Amino acid sequence: MCNLLSWRLVLEGEKQSDWFHRLSQDTINRHIKANSALFEIKHPKSQIQSFQIDGEKIISSTNVWGTKPSWCPDFLTNTKSEKLVSSPYWSQYMQNRILVPVHSFFEWQTQRTGKKHKYEITFKNPNSYFVGLWGEENGIRWITILTGEANEKMKTIHNDGENKHRQPIVMPLQNQNNWLDHSVKNPKDITDLLYRFTPDDTTEVDLNKEQTLFDEI
Repeated sequence: MCNLLSWRLVLEGEKQSDWFHRLSQDTINRHIKANSALFEIKHPKSQIQSFQIDGEKIISSTNVWGTKPSWCPDFLTNTKSEKLVSSPYWSQYMQNRILVPVHSFFEWQTQRTGKKHKYEITFKNPNSYFVGLWGEENGIRWITILTGEANEKMKTIHNDGENKHRQPIVMPLQNQNNWLDHSVKNPKDITDLLYRFTPDDTTEVDLNKEQTLFDEI
């Protein structure tokens, strides 16, 4: 996934899953707004909203998107879900599980001409959430979003680059409680919750489509 998404601020009064109703009143007062808002996150180190369990309550926080481990030359906004268990670094954060509200995300498709077209991939379900992890370094709390193998349609869009044929992991409604639940600790039980969204879950718009003589006006 590219470093660009449209983050959907969760709104007061929305119908959400069971975990949402466990939000503390303080969280509601500070983070749940009464008016609609979409925020385009354009680069690493942007602030992004996420939800997690703290004790018996669900809390919302706004944290830095991405981290730069000492062993990595790049700023990591996304993490391969396959490394969640196998990597000594990422496995230490396996219990730091979060949900990130999302409206859409963006990818660039390389054309046969070599040009790149920007696509917006929008989720049909307005209450969609990416899955991620959080950590803390030098007093700064960061989050990263997990990715997996792309579906057939996404492979044709995300068709270039070192991390081509990847897509963010979306958590289905029926798995959201368990993803946030700290009592779920078995690695297989955790990875079994991960969901590869299908071509039917999204709509795609080519934002750089070039008009031809055959297009209807």
